[in-house]
Amino acid sequence: MNIALLAPEFMPNWGGAGTYIIGLAKNLSKKHNVHVVTVRRKIDKGSAYTDEKILDFFDNKIQLHIISNANDTFLYNAAFQYSCFKQLPMICKENKIDIVHSDVPHMSDVILRLLKSNQNMVTTVHTIIEGHKQGILASGLDFNQMEASERYTLELYPMLKLIQRLYLKRSPSIITVSNWMKGLLEQNYGIKDVNVIHNGVDQEQFSPNGKNTGEGLETNKPVVLFSGRFIALKGINILVKAMRHVISETKDVHFAFAGPEANRKWISMFENEGIPPHCYSFLGYIPHARMPEIYSNSSIFVLPSLIESFPFCILEAMSSGVPVIASNVGGVPEIIEDEVDGLLVPPGNPEILAKKLLFLLENESERKKISKKAREKILEKFTSEIMTNETEKIYEQIVKGITK
Repeated sequence: MNIALLAPEFMPNWGGAGTYIIGLAKNLSKKHNVHVVTVRRKIDKGSAYTDEKILDFFDNKIQLHIISNANDTFLYNAAFQYSCFKQLPMICKENKIDIVHSDVPHMSDVILRLLKSNQNMVTTVHTIIEGHKQGILASGLDFNQMEASERYTLELYPMLKLIQRLYLKRSPSIITVSNWMKGLLEQNYGIKDVNVIHNGVDQEQFSPNGKNTGEGLETNKPVVLFSGRFIALKGINILVKAMRHVISETKDVHFAFAGPEANRKWISMFENEGIPPHCYSFLGYIPHARMPEIYSNSSIFVLPSLIESFPFCILEAMSSGVPVIASNVGGVPEIIEDEVDGLLVPPGNPEILAKKLLFLLENESERKKISKKAREKILEKFTSEIMTNETEKIYEQIVKGITK
């Protein structure tokens, strides 16, 4: 098959949608002709990946089509949508594309889809605008404290919701990454026949035997790791409050934050809670290929999000043998069985989060038990090979249906 993956998030990777496409592209390209339609992106004022570096990562088994640039985390998407409108039809024609795979929330081919519906379109729904808004508001942060992309989301919500509704109605084949998201689509949009294919990770790249170099974590103390963007719906303000409780009980802990650089508004939040600078580190943007090293040097992974569908960072931590504490929201309970292969906490509750953190910090045997069970679950249910094979079956059904 000739497959076009629309990837406004790709390399350098900065989010779950990018991780998803990278996993699909890597595995699909072993058997199919994969065309990745994407942007050229810089992160943290660094340099963009060269085409050669990207192609080398995929052993030169994909074809790359860079059709626009990205220097932010919101407005760039409109430019990419327009570039898809102008260039995607020709890319599909010249390369005899059988399947076009896009996603929500990006809706990269939205203009084309509203004008013309094709049966060869596949859409993976990672999140919907209603959930995004719910998570942002649940943070309790003032509007000015929010990241720019979240402010845009709130300001443009009515328009974005309308576009999303029309886009989903014009989506002939839909995949969701969690049963929770499938339920939302059925309840809010009346969409039936949704395929659930859980996200999966490269279990060899993210392994308990990862290289332990200490890179980026200059401390001998147990490390509690958070990985992600500094945005309200990730519940970082909840984690900061929990940190104050933990530090008051033990000095034998260090908190590390991996993700695009925190702005001054977030840094002041740590200061306002009275958390000493030596108790935490901002690691900045970490290339996805280096994240196994960061996980291998961490004792606990924490994700206090207020909304999530099926986060890759949890899967990566579990696969790496790092015990996870995460909010009991969205599709997270489909990954973690509480007190078996991870710990679940109610969202927005720093006191309970602190209690669970202290419990794992003080119980190494419990950390090892949870880590072992977590790794076993990843190998059984949540590898990138499983995710790709299930997606490939959807493609095959579509191609057979079109050629009949």
